[in-house]
Amino acid sequence: MHRRTELNQIKGKYGQKYAQEIDDWSALLLAEVEEHFDRIKVDVSQSIDSIEKAANAIKSNQRPVHFSDKRQAFYYGLALSLPWSIVAMVTSIFIFWLVKNGQEYQARRQLIGVYKNAPDYRLLMQNGKIVQEQGGNFLELRPREAKGDVLIGREYIFDGKGKRVLVPLGRE
Repeated sequence: MHRRTELNQIKGKYGQKYAQEIDDWSALLLAEVEEHFDRIKVDVSQSIDSIEKAANAIKSNQRPVHFSDKRQAFYYGLALSLPWSIVAMVTSIFIFWLVKNGQEYQARRQLIGVYKNAPDYRLLMQNGKIVQEQGGNFLELRPREAKGDVLIGREYIFDGKGKRVLVPLGRE
């Protein structure tokens, strides 16, 4: 019954406005369109209010800055961006250092993997002296001066019987 009264009101409003009579289906369609239009109108109104609130919030947070010359504006911009630039530069250097050391570490690890006895040469590498002569690199050793302990990486032992030089690498 309520729907019928609503349809009659719509028919009457349309007839009064346009001096034309409409059928029930047309009145029903107009009622649906008006109902949807009212909903859309409320949504648009809420959106407009939200946009205005956001715009007012942005306007209240803005601080206009005026400069007397270009130099002052440059220094102001530099002061704003310099800390972030330094952070970015330090981060980039740190990442470069990590990548470089990671590659060196991988190369050394691969070398140790290939030469299983590489750890035995540790003391020789720590104490040894490399010299450049005649276009090449040489491990410089001197003969052991007296009986007793040998300075690893500094002295050698000459075995006259076997006609060989013994380079000490450490003791077990």
